[in-house]
Amino acid sequence: MQTRILHVTQVYAGGISRAITSLIELSPEAEHHLLWAGNEEPAADVPYASVHTMPQSPKQMMTAIKRVREVVQEVKPDVVHAHSSFGGVYARLANLDVPVYYEPHCYKFDDMQQSSAKRAVFRLAEKVLAKRSAATVVLSPHEEALAKALDSKAVTHFLPNVATIQPSDRFPAVGWATERNVFMIGRLTGQKDPGYFAQVAEETLKLDPTVTFRWLGDVDGEDDGSGEAARQRLTTAGVDVLGWLNGDALAEELSRPALYFHSAHYEGFPLSVLDAAAFEHPLAVRSIPTFNGMQIPEAHSPQESARLILDILNDGSARARAVDAASHLNNTMNREAQRAALQALYAAV
Repeated sequence: MQTRILHVTQVYAGGISRAITSLIELSPEAEHHLLWAGNEEPAADVPYASVHTMPQSPKQMMTAIKRVREVVQEVKPDVVHAHSSFGGVYARLANLDVPVYYEPHCYKFDDMQQSSAKRAVFRLAEKVLAKRSAATVVLSPHEEALAKALDSKAVTHFLPNVATIQPSDRFPAVGWATERNVFMIGRLTGQKDPGYFAQVAEETLKLDPTVTFRWLGDVDGEDDGSGEAARQRLTTAGVDVLGWLNGDALAEELSRPALYFHSAHYEGFPLSVLDAAAFEHPLAVRSIPTFNGMQIPEAHSPQESARLILDILNDGSARARAVDAASHLNNTMNREAQRAALQALYAAV
């Protein structure tokens, strides 16, 4: 008998939607259902057994929680797999009689740009709700440490992320070429920190005006104006903002020789880094705990980031490390590793 899984998310777009799609592709022996809200329609070729909608705005929390109960009653899943913060809140407050696996995709209280008061509120909410998680699905050792800090008795399952798009004959890997272009993939949100990327672009262009920059991504959910402001900030800094891209459009951009630089200031483990590695882009990142031990060249400030970027683009000492780091991710965070982890995760139901 198939294990029946209901995926719940309020941010079906970008990395979250690609992550869920990957889980489904790599566990076809299970029956997958989706309850979603977000900026991206579920693709018709993803084999969901059923698809259900819920309100996107957090202001409609009570309606969303009620909707979770309704869909659980209809689908009768063996487990609810809740993705990201609000999906986790809704599923765990619904008082379900089925286990809830919570995958935060990064904890909001890990956002050091929030005030200490806000972070304390987010942490308290996660701490209270942690007792209602049958398991917490973590993407990195850093995220596991945060989960254990919330609840020392928490059951955690490490699920290595995996690239969600692969090179093809039409859109081949770039073979570590860069052509003096730098790009980032992510939502126009504070977490991904487009403002930092804009600063990096400005600092780099001061030193070398021949370098070009791209941002692949757009606003997340209902924009309060901050997403549009971020887009304008990037554009003013000389960054080409391409919006949300999927399928062939994303593959085409990934087939352009470039250096991938990740600007987020906190993460679970970003799929975009793995997608870039799969297309054989050298990697560099902003220094954050998620990347500890990954051996990816990192920088602590926009100025240091600019110098690192130019060192890689100019075939300096960091280039070999940028290539080796991407190769290592391809060898360790791959479909085989994720499939094995998924089998262990869902076997526990």
